[in-house]
Amino acid sequence: MTSADRLDGRTQLKVLVLCGPTGVGKTEVAVELARKYKLEIISADSRQVYSWLDIGTAKPSPELRREVGIHMVDMVEPNRVYSAADFARDALVVMRHLRRDGKRFTVVGGAGMYLKALFEPFFEAPKPDPVLRQRLEAESSFLLHDRLKQIDPERAAKLHPNDRQRVIRALEVYESTNKTMTELSRATRPKTEFEPVYVVLTMERETLRQRLDERFDTMMRTGLLDEVRRLRESGFGRDTYVANAYGYAELLRHLEGELVLERAVAEAKAKTRAYAKRQMTWFRSLKDACWFECKDTADAVRLVGPLLQQVLAEH
Repeated sequence: MTSADRLDGRTQLKVLVLCGPTGVGKTEVAVELARKYKLEIISADSRQVYSWLDIGTAKPSPELRREVGIHMVDMVEPNRVYSAADFARDALVVMRHLRRDGKRFTVVGGAGMYLKALFEPFFEAPKPDPVLRQRLEAESSFLLHDRLKQIDPERAAKLHPNDRQRVIRALEVYESTNKTMTELSRATRPKTEFEPVYVVLTMERETLRQRLDERFDTMMRTGLLDEVRRLRESGFGRDTYVANAYGYAELLRHLEGELVLERAVAEAKAKTRAYAKRQMTWFRSLKDACWFECKDTADAVRLVGPLLQQVLAEH
């Protein structure tokens, strides 16, 4: 569908989506593009949406977020469920406001499910019900997952019992709509008024692997273990997102005496590399995406710039 087509009376607008595996430098590239072309940034990072998680998510500083205009960061605390559907709902509000105000923007991130939900919505997710959420959170992970198996075995099979946030969200959706997430996800929904133009940043495999390992070492030197300790002391432990986030999960296990620090760091690095590999698999499924193998931030800005200008010309 071209930008000349219309959706429910709305002209579809092309939006450059800068994606790629973790550690490839998406944020740095996006910030330089934003400065050069006067853009704002919609972050599609499934970890940076959580407050408190700063060092381990390579979250841009508050000063940088104010300078450039970076949205969809620090949306919820780690004890809250924030699904891809929640992200899509909130991000669309921001994008529509920016469009209405005549501001130009780009979407940046590596969370495939967030991007899919944003541009290919499959159902309208009900808003969280605080009373229902509190009741579900009072139950054990085993009982919650067992109940989900009875209600929606297909969804339950995709989730580990300890993934409380997603299990609770699946149960919450069912109790709010009387339909399972599996049923709702199969429902056809029209696309939004935004058409993605995907740009995938890549890097030679061994170079990326080295960057990821070095980045985690830097995070450790700048206080990641203390950040995880503060999270744990503030009540964000086993029953929260922290227990599922690579890097944080392994260090949490170290603080609870399950892993020596050296082993925790090694597992965190391995899981980060595995995540980057899964991201690349998802990006390869994108149709008509433009791929750029970049050496550094300046090289990526040089390569992506001309395509971004074409997209912005329609704004």
